[in-house]
Amino acid sequence: MKYGFFSREGSEYIINTPKTPDKWFNYLFNDTYYMEVSQTGQGKSMCLTPSAREYTRGYRYFYIHDRQDNSCWNPNYVPLKTDLDVFECVHSINRTEFRAEYKGIECSLRAFVPENGTYEIWTYKIRNRAQVRKDLSVYSVFSFENGATMGSKCEFHEESEILTSFTYPYHVYYEDKEKLEKQNSLVFMASDTKIASFDCSERRFFGGDDKTNFPEAVKNYGCSNLIAEAENPIGALEHRLTLLPDAEMTITVVMGCVDELEQVVAIREKILQAGAVEEEFIKNKDKWERICSKFTVNTPDENLNNFMNYWLKKQVVLVARNNRLSNYCPVRNQLQDAMGYSLMDNQGALELMLKAFKRQESNGFIQQWYMTDGSAPKALCHLKHKDAPIWLVTCMCALVSQLGDIDILDMEVEFKDNGENASIYEHMLRAIFFLASERGAHGLVLMGDGDWTDPINGVGRLGKGESTWSTAGLKYAVQQLVPFTQKRADTINVEKLMALSAELDAAINDTCWDGEWYVAGYDDFGKPFGSSKDEEARIFLNTQTWAIMSQSVREERLEKCRQAIRDLDTPCGPLLLSPAFSRWNAQWGRISIKLPGTTENGSIYCHASMFKAFADCVLGDADSAYDTIKKTLPTNPENPPEKSWQVPLFVPNYYFGLESSPNFGHSSQHHSTGTAAWLIWVVLDHMLGARATVDGVRMNPCIPGEWKELSLERTFKNARYTIRIHNPESVNQGVKSIYVNGSKIEGDRLPYAEGVECYTVEVNMGSI
Repeated sequence: MKYGFFSREGSEYIINTPKTPDKWFNYLFNDTYYMEVSQTGQGKSMCLTPSAREYTRGYRYFYIHDRQDNSCWNPNYVPLKTDLDVFECVHSINRTEFRAEYKGIECSLRAFVPENGTYEIWTYKIRNRAQVRKDLSVYSVFSFENGATMGSKCEFHEESEILTSFTYPYHVYYEDKEKLEKQNSLVFMASDTKIASFDCSERRFFGGDDKTNFPEAVKNYGCSNLIAEAENPIGALEHRLTLLPDAEMTITVVMGCVDELEQVVAIREKILQAGAVEEEFIKNKDKWERICSKFTVNTPDENLNNFMNYWLKKQVVLVARNNRLSNYCPVRNQLQDAMGYSLMDNQGALELMLKAFKRQESNGFIQQWYMTDGSAPKALCHLKHKDAPIWLVTCMCALVSQLGDIDILDMEVEFKDNGENASIYEHMLRAIFFLASERGAHGLVLMGDGDWTDPINGVGRLGKGESTWSTAGLKYAVQQLVPFTQKRADTINVEKLMALSAELDAAINDTCWDGEWYVAGYDDFGKPFGSSKDEEARIFLNTQTWAIMSQSVREERLEKCRQAIRDLDTPCGPLLLSPAFSRWNAQWGRISIKLPGTTENGSIYCHASMFKAFADCVLGDADSAYDTIKKTLPTNPENPPEKSWQVPLFVPNYYFGLESSPNFGHSSQHHSTGTAAWLIWVVLDHMLGARATVDGVRMNPCIPGEWKELSLERTFKNARYTIRIHNPESVNQGVKSIYVNGSKIEGDRLPYAEGVECYTVEVNMGSI
């Protein structure tokens, strides 16, 4: 790759130039704090508690000033953009580090977020490689939020050597004042080293509005030491050091947000203790090693290994545990993210899913969008999407399989509307039968204000529009629940669910087949949409893939359905729909006025691409699934980072989808997507094939024919499995034999131990 490369078995990505095609950021976080660090150290910092709030204006500058020759440079390159003798940005799972050298001065600048706390830690290590003494000033400059109407005050507390900026959150109603008192509105900077000077005013430090020139404070050999009021505040701290040849000095700077000064005093006292910062760093590093050790894969594709072993895990932890950095979200996101998270933390995923279960009403309905911080509903929160019950069932079934404990279904959870308790199992049955009762004239599930695709808000605005996707999704959910129902010997509901599955299958096939593919549904007036008769959005990817996933496609229609999917394919993955809308379409609604080629309007929507990859696995077509996965990863050779602009550390939510545009394949750069959870789940459970089911671990790989050897390690309950898969003939012929600890077993079920045990599993896909 042109701008960088993976290192340390994929756990690091080293960027060798600050001049990447876009902001190539790493993200560092815990459950209460989030920061982005680009290849030049820029990016937002957010406090996530009690609600998500960005409290900076995006820039972080670090200056090293030679007080003898008056030269100045940035170890993170910007804003002065000095041509450095050495520059590296190392993005790792738990940190970002800059390694720079200029005129004989080496600087290592490391950033990380501790395991707990609403702050970030930056550590300089500065070494003098010159042959003469160096008198240096080091300036750390962070932008703070501007209080605008409410105003900000930024000041330095001499006694504690802490710089703070306070902005009271904007509010209108009198009674909101008390609600906002604990909003972590005090932004702070502190250091473990004596501070020589400080500045609180952006204008005063830089000498005006231009931040790209030699700062006025540096020219003056020190900051103003003055407070800032009702203007753009910053935190600027100067440290002075004298280094003899080959001498080194370490400086730590902490920046974050709290609600009172005493908390900052405690944080500073903590970092002043010898070795405390390194202890925090090691704790954080150990945490990520534990997370990443839950499973490992070793396939012939190194890029896939890097993402599966490190970067997808990190992305899933972020979106699952931090609600995609938002207070405004749909239940479907929470459930799917938790499904992916269950592959690393069963109990943590259960806690997350139970929050969604508590949103369910006693009739089985779940309001899709809501405000997680208890604030007043807005926008999508006022609409009635019907698909949340589908995700409630499918994601919980996946989780219970990972837990290996069907008794979890007896756990009682209250309903949102009446406070009564019912078992998880009862919650899932009510979800299924609620949607079963919400069907229209064609026997399809009603669209409401949208299905998985929120902006399809036109077809069901009168309450009669129907969704093919929701119908296939409901059938898929039924299929996932039936084995648990059978395991519980609940024969009455087994019969009801099987009958419902047959009804849904008939509705899909009797009314939705358009000759070459399945229509997306019917509007309020009984007119189909997503049909060959349409000029735009003639075909919708999800309808085809979920028809396959739910095993609804008739054998004689399968090849046509698959060909329709292939027709949507591009070098960057399949289009979500085609052709994209170029103008307002009243039948479809809001989706049609989105920019063509973006998000749901004809992009390569990576989440939907993973549905397609899963559908391929359902059909046993590993080569097609692998092709889609390769195209979705930022390392795609047909759309590499220098073309997509995407840093290869996370999968984005979409790639720009207009093939006629010079911007085709460009990444959205957004990491808040269900793609990560589905990608990691499809690869681990279905391609590599060691899959937890209600009856134990099933070994059923669906691997590309070109892969001859691969292995994985995985824990189910307390048992560790080391699995080696052999495919000597380079043709995926299915499993021929399985050996566990040297003994051949019958069938494809592996031992599912209660105690701590280790199993070595050999899976042969051909003659050995």
